[in-house]
Amino acid sequence: MKKTVLSLLAFALAACASVPEGMQKETPMNRVHYRCASGEQIEVRYFPLQGVAVLVREGRTLELQQQVSASGFWYSNGPTSLRGKGQQLTLEIGRMVPIQCEASDD
Repeated sequence: MKKTVLSLLAFALAACASVPEGMQKETPMNRVHYRCASGEQIEVRYFPLQGVAVLVREGRTLELQQQVSASGFWYSNGPTSLRGKGQQLTLEIGRMVPIQCEASDD
């Protein structure tokens, strides 16, 4: 019985690993660059199917989870939050003054 279960598990794992190259689905991602009032530029990579945004700031990345928002969007991991609507974005980091940003063409 144990051998049968292990064999089935090994077969299932092998089947998952052998997806033909052209058949792999890419995860949809939207990349947006922002210019902030502070003068810095940030990038946010939005992964709508996973409900995740990745903030790229000063060469570091930070994953934020989508939160329920009455209007616009909101991503947070606790101390760091992104809130916005349209082209506008507010970056909140801990107790620092919120940073206002706007989407740019860069």
